[in-house]
Parts: sequence; structure tokens; C-alpha cells
Amino acid sequence: MSSNSALFSSRPAETQVVLHSALRYAQIASMIIPPVYLIRTLVLRRKPFSVRGLMHNSIAWTGVGAIGGAGLGYGESAVRDRLVRIKSDAQQVRSNDYSIISATLSALLIPAIFLRRAPLPSLVLGGASIGLGIGVWAHLGERLGKGEKVKVGDVTGDVPGVGDVVKKA
Repeated sequence: MSSNSALFSSRPAETQVVLHSALRYAQIASMIIPPVYLIRTLVLRRKPFSVRGLMHNSIAWTGVGAIGGAGLGYGESAVRDRLVRIKSDAQQVRSNDYSIISATLSALLIPAIFLRRAPLPSLVLGGASIGLGIGVWAHLGERLGKGEKVKVGDVTGDVPGVGDVVKKA
């Protein structure tokens, strides 16, 4: 398998697009929700900070992002053309790799660090949710470190809805 192979390449084309869209929206949600939660609890003091609250917010919004992305991917009309673009985008494949690896590591590390502060399933799922976003941030940081330019489209990728708006702008 080459480094340019899509993550879901063993699935039918339509399924690949739905899974890819679900992953991208989950990644976007997991990049945004933890900082928003921290600002809301630590800076704005709307609610007290808790690890349990952070995990539950991360799980919920990453799930919402995945379900919304899957729905938008399902509605995509040019599935085959889009699949070719996804498979040929090395940066997209690398971003997906980073986020999946980071999600796996976070699902292991977060429970080890915060075991007594929240239930284990919340820590595992919340850690994985946060790890998706951390992986994308790490990929973008690596690109910036190499002197490459990073655009909004690099975060949104080729996702129905968001990616289309960024391309038209």
C-alpha cells in the first residue's frame, strides 16, 4: 500500500466518500471543541472546568461532526470524481494518518493520566476525539515548520459543504 492510498480504499467508492466526509467533519469538530470548552470554562467561567465535561463535549461534538459529514458525503453527487481527488491528495492522506495515529495514542494516554476523574469509556472516547484534532494540528504544524503555506482548505479538505465554499472564495 503506497502512502497515497486512501484510508478506506478497501470499500466501495460511495462508502469511501461517506467515511471520508465523516472523518473530516469529526476531525474539524475535534480541532475546535476542546479549545472552545477550555475558553468557556477557564476564561469565561460559564461553568466549572471538569475532565468529565471536556470528554463528554469532545465525544458529543465529534459524533455530531461525523454524522453530519457522513450525511453530506452521502448526498455528494460526483462520487467517483471526488474519490479520485481524495486518493491523489498526498496531504489529505497524511493528515488522515496523523489524526488516526493521534486518536489511537490519545485513547490510550488520556485514560492513563485522568483515570480517577471520569469514567473509563468517557476517557477513551474523549481521548480519541481530542486526538483526531491534535493529529490534524500536528500535521499543519509540521507543514508550517517546513516553510509550506497552509490555507483554510488544508483543514477543511475536500469535504462537501465546507470544502466547496472555501474553493469558491
